[in-house]
Parts: sequence; structure tokens; C-alpha cells
Amino acid sequence: MNIKHWWSWLRSRPFKEVMRHKHTFVVKDTDTFKEKFSFQLSGANLFVGIGITVIVLILLTTVLIAFTPLRELIPGYTDARAVKQTYANARQVDSLAARMEQQEWMLRTMRAVLVGEDLGHEADSLKADTAALLPAVAKAYRRAKEDSLLRLEVEREDSRYQVKTNLILTSETSPAFMHLFYAPFKGKVLKPYSSQERHYGVDIAGTLNQPVNAAYGGTVVSAHFTADAGYVVSLQHPGNVITVYRNNGTLLKRQGDAVRAGEPIGYVGNAGFRDQGPYLHFELWVNGMPVNPEEYISF
Repeated sequence: MNIKHWWSWLRSRPFKEVMRHKHTFVVKDTDTFKEKFSFQLSGANLFVGIGITVIVLILLTTVLIAFTPLRELIPGYTDARAVKQTYANARQVDSLAARMEQQEWMLRTMRAVLVGEDLGHEADSLKADTAALLPAVAKAYRRAKEDSLLRLEVEREDSRYQVKTNLILTSETSPAFMHLFYAPFKGKVLKPYSSQERHYGVDIAGTLNQPVNAAYGGTVVSAHFTADAGYVVSLQHPGNVITVYRNNGTLLKRQGDAVRAGEPIGYVGNAGFRDQGPYLHFELWVNGMPVNPEEYISF
């Protein structure tokens, strides 16, 4: 029975008989008509075999699309790693843009303070920052009543033998601020302040990698490296006061960090005059003008 006769017979029989009736399929050599192999198959077996084959093909196609890179060849599908990397890049760009804007604002503020210009609308934000820092510093360094009385008596005794220039007070300066200056560290002054020589600070002898402490609480407005002065960090304090620390070997703070009085901000380096040994160059600026740090701090 050839295929045409078999198909005619299949259409002329009832469905139930077709499903139960068995057929023998024989494969022969066309030259010798020798039988190669044969097998029996009923309609039900044929239906089940075709169904299983279709299901297996569907499952294989689903697995290839869901778990292999072949799905990227299908229109509408995108690489999940590429999408994740795109989102990460977008967040990093936003973060860098915000940080650049903050750094530009810090530099404008520092330049205005150093030259004594009016800060304009930026002064309100500076006042808010310094006002927020003062209570925390005052609380952290609150002294006992007996300690305050002893300090007052010592200051009165000292005032008999030496006269110290007062800081230029502004409306933003707290009276307690006058008593909370800390020396970056105790050491010998190698080179004093001299406005005639344009040496607007003091050079303090130290040891290599000795901690450098903040003279007062404030915010880091600049932290960078220079070839002639090593790592340089500048702090903005309440009352338009800025302290500058040069010749650091390593910095512990970054731009925008808040620091407390006496908190380490770096380590002494030896990038300046190497014959002078490790030292720190310390500057004190008030209302955009340099002042002699030895008039306010005992090194």
C-alpha cells in the first residue's frame, strides 16, 4: 500500500478504528527490494509520538530563549547586563556631577573668604553650616565650672605679662570660639609668621607621620596635592575663619567632610624644604586676611 492508498483508507474509516488499527511501515532497498527495517504503528501511537515531539520542541525553544544568549538575536530582547551597566553609569554620572558642583561651590566660597569679598546668597548656607557645628563642638568640649574658673585665673595672670591681639569678631563668631583653638601639634617654630616675606604662617617642626590635628571644628573646603607643599588641606570655621595645613604626607579627610576641634586630619610629611626636616606649615586667616597664628595658639 502506497501513501496515497493509505491516506484514502485512513479517511474512509471511523476515527476509533483508525486509532486502534495497526500499520506496518517497511523500509526497503530500491535496487534489491531487500527489507532494511520495519515497525508497527497504530494511529494512537502516531498521535502520541507527534504530540510528544511538538512538546519537546516547544520546551527546547523556551530553554534556548530564556537561558542562552540566543535570545538577544530575537527583536525586543535586550542584554540584562547591558541594562544594569547603563543604570550604574547613569547613577555614577549623576553622583560625579553633584560632587563637581559641590567642589565648585567650595572653591568659590573659599576664594571669596580669602579675598574678603561678599559671599552674597551663599553666606546664608555658610551661616547655617557653622551654626549647626557650634552646638556640637561646644557640647563635646564642655568644661566643668572649676576648670573654667581656673582657666580664667590663668588667663588673667598671663595678661599681666603679655598682650595678645584679639580676633576680629563678627556677628557669626561665638564667644566660646575664642577659647577652643587647638595647636595642630606641639613643636618648635622653625620659621615664624612674616607678612613682609609673604610667609603667611608658621613652620612647626615635627616627626615624620606625626598626626596633624584640626585647630577648630569646621568643614574641609580644600584637600589636594601640590609638588612643592605636599598634601594641603584647608578648613572653614565659624566667623569667616580659615586654617590651612601644608606639607602633609597623608590626608585623613576629603573635601566636604566635617571635622571636630582636635581631630586628626593628616600626617606630617617632608615635601617642603628637605634640609629643614619634617614640619607643618600652618596658616590662620580671619575675614580674608592672614594673621599671626602665634598670637592665638601656643605651639
